Amino acid sequence: MKTYAEMSYQPLALNDAKTIDFDASTSPVARFPDGLGVYAPFSLDQQSTATTLRVRTWFSSSWLPLATVLKPYVMFLDADKRVVSNVESFESTDGSTFVKGHYRQTYFIVPSSARFFILYSASSESDRMILTAQTGKRWAIPNAYSGTVEVKHEVAHQ
Repeated sequence: MKTYAEMSYQPLALNDAKTIDFDASTSPVARFPDGLGVYAPFSLDQQSTATTLRVRTWFSSSWLPLATVLKPYVMFLDADKRVVSNVESFESTDGSTFVKGHYRQTYFIVPSSARFFILYSASSESDRMILTAQTGKRWAIPNAYSGTVEVKHEVAHQ
């Protein structure tokens, strides 16, 4: 398994969005504080203003009893690829797109010293996202290692 320093980071420019289709059988895996997870590493340009990462994750099915979700966490690294902060929480809000359907999204504040970040999956043992169906019934959606996640680097809204 690769260390954070050995990973190959792809650039994510300000106002750029990247979609990652994680696949449990083909995506790279590493050990994170939460446990094993699939991951996608990115590099960031230095910014003179505060920025955030908007992260969206889509459900595998619109039928909640069958749905799984890749719950994304973010680890920020400095120029030497040392951990600056590790956010193992996904306090999210609902949204949907016509093509891809229902998603949850949240914003992660980019630390000023961060030059890299790793988007990775919560382990299957982590707390599940709770969704409320239109009927009012609540579902705990299982965490998966496959799923679609989009990350966008943007200027923080003041």
